[in-house]
Amino acid sequence: MQPGAPGRYGFGRMRRTGQIGAGGYAWFWAMALLAGCASLAAGAQTSAGDDVQALLKQGFALHQQARFAEAIPLLEQARRLEPGDYFANLLLGIDLLRTGKPAEAVPRLQMAAHVRPAEEFPEDYLGEAEAGLGNYALAAEAYQRAVQRGQGSEQALEAWAGFALERFRDLGYGLRGSSPGVAAARRLAQAAADPAKSAGCAGQIPALERRLAVNPAGAKQVSAASANSHPVNSPQADAEPASSSVETAYQLSVCYALEAGKAAEGLQSAAEDPAAVHRLRGDVLLRLKEDAAAAQTEYRRAIALKPGDPALLERLAEAQLTAGDTEAARLSAQAALAIDPHRREALRTLASLAMSNRDYDQALPWLRQLAQETPGDRTVQVELGKALAQTGEAAEALNWLVPALAAGYPDEKGALHALLGRELRKLGRNAEAAMAEAEARRLSDAFQARSPEAARERPNANQ
Repeated sequence: MQPGAPGRYGFGRMRRTGQIGAGGYAWFWAMALLAGCASLAAGAQTSAGDDVQALLKQGFALHQQARFAEAIPLLEQARRLEPGDYFANLLLGIDLLRTGKPAEAVPRLQMAAHVRPAEEFPEDYLGEAEAGLGNYALAAEAYQRAVQRGQGSEQALEAWAGFALERFRDLGYGLRGSSPGVAAARRLAQAAADPAKSAGCAGQIPALERRLAVNPAGAKQVSAASANSHPVNSPQADAEPASSSVETAYQLSVCYALEAGKAAEGLQSAAEDPAAVHRLRGDVLLRLKEDAAAAQTEYRRAIALKPGDPALLERLAEAQLTAGDTEAARLSAQAALAIDPHRREALRTLASLAMSNRDYDQALPWLRQLAQETPGDRTVQVELGKALAQTGEAAEALNWLVPALAAGYPDEKGALHALLGRELRKLGRNAEAAMAEAEARRLSDAFQARSPEAARERPNANQ
């Protein structure tokens, strides 16, 4: 299962635990006090302003306790009284993000960034929100603005490096979904071993992201028609993955590896938070070097400095899962979710374990939550569709599978089309089922022709 959507990084005390820590509390109220004093000096303090400050204080207290859903109505009320208030928009955006509402968080964070164009924090969170929506070009731009505004601050560098490493991992996963992509993934593994020896970045990351979004690497041109009323295939489904898209994904991955390396160097040379350094080292080892054992060592060192940090626990779970220690991964992921029930990597770890064990009923709640909180993650949508199909929910399964394929999710061996055919027959849509089954055979035959060693493989609807 693809580890998905990026964005657990940045803003030191605020970001790592999902709320502002003790030092962040002092920073927040110091800034709020300065804003209040300025208003008083101007003779502009009103009862409405007092109300806003009271609401902010109440909302912030709930935020401090990770009671984000309870804080949101208070912060929204404060924002309505003062639509341009920086703190109301920033905190509201963060708490909407923490409760799985990235689309609602975006305008609030944009407003905060507009009100204080020199502040890095709104851009950092905006990057996380856009990444959760699958808008990777916008996410990259936001993270880069955070680095510029923060003048290379520790928090901004950590956020940018984390995003870059997650995109590197996800792009590599996408490349491995097609034969041309597999060859590019091998090149990428060699380049990642020593990014400094690569040819360098072939363009601006946001521009490369936009180019890739137009024609995803490994994508089949599947009809975007509704699963409820239209056939699931079209003549364009015969198109092969464009080599230019594979090359774009490769170039973009190299760029992210280089940027992550630069950010890591900057962070290690000036970091005041040793736990952040260990975490980033672990991320580099896990994402770039594919050394899960060494990554676990770094994450444990970070946890020793910051016990109970859910972001560190979910990373440890991912490294343990990669290393094959499934029980340890389960326990670490559960520990992360006990502290913060919205930790996406922990949810992915548990869903992946359940799907691997064919425990589809157990996987469904985690996958549903992920689908809601990361609407841009096509892998989550496909996994949810598979789990629904296995639990007898054919119509809902198609509602997830068809749009994911239409958006470019790879199905090189035809297994997903075989699954579509089976679910369509359950619904009595036999003509569409026949088309899906024919496409599954075509994809499987084409794969076997390219890969003689796979000559005995047939599409398996249960994969």
